[in-house]
Amino acid sequence: MDVIMLLLAGALSGLIAGLVGLAGGIVIVPVLVWLYGPPVIHDAIVVSWFAVLFNSIGATVKQLRIRTRQERLVLLSGARYFMMGVFFITPLVACLAGGAKSFVSPRLVAILQLCLAMVMLWPVKEQDERRDPSRIRDLSFGGAIGGVSALIGVGGGTYTIAYFVYGAGVRFKDAIATANIIGSTVGFLSVTGYVLSHALLSNASPESEPLLSAAGMAAVIVGGLAFAPIGVSLSSRFSTKTLRQILIFALIMSSLRLMMS
Repeated sequence: MDVIMLLLAGALSGLIAGLVGLAGGIVIVPVLVWLYGPPVIHDAIVVSWFAVLFNSIGATVKQLRIRTRQERLVLLSGARYFMMGVFFITPLVACLAGGAKSFVSPRLVAILQLCLAMVMLWPVKEQDERRDPSRIRDLSFGGAIGGVSALIGVGGGTYTIAYFVYGAGVRFKDAIATANIIGSTVGFLSVTGYVLSHALLSNASPESEPLLSAAGMAAVIVGGLAFAPIGVSLSSRFSTKTLRQILIFALIMSSLRLMMS
């Protein structure tokens, strides 16, 4: 029964990743906390890193396929300094996350998500051209968003979208595509940081049982990989207003689920 629930959770997280740029952590973490209880929040975040990685890869591949070569170059060029900040901070936070178990709680994750939902309620007029990139600003926000995302087990999609829409003047759908790319990076670096820290500390601390079995983890990953491209296809058919509403709704529902844990 758990495997079926995890498959459905993975599928929903992948669908949301492709649809509105959220890498899936807002689904995976609440579902795991609901299934296994609030004490597993840290292990749920680790599982979420893997889901974020594969969901974002599936969505990114689809995003790049449906765009022209010039559009792909613009996306990657506009996010390059932001991604550098992510590269510097994310693996460090992932390595140190084991020491933050008492700090990270379901309520903290819920509050952060609600804050982002409120930010996304603020109307913004889309521009034809994005503002000129700022190296310092992009590096700083990239590092901050990468670190927070690794800490609470999300791909940073919401934070990335908010930054690129409100801070960089990027169109909402392009911000979603950028969030997919950043989510792939955050997921990869978070998983890498976790694996390295686990390998280095495995001799210093007793081995603990993984939260999910191999079948459970596979269900989460397969569900996400299968549905992320579908989400991207659906995203291209919806208006910006509708996508924004879906994003806000997903954040609020995830936050409420965590608050009730």
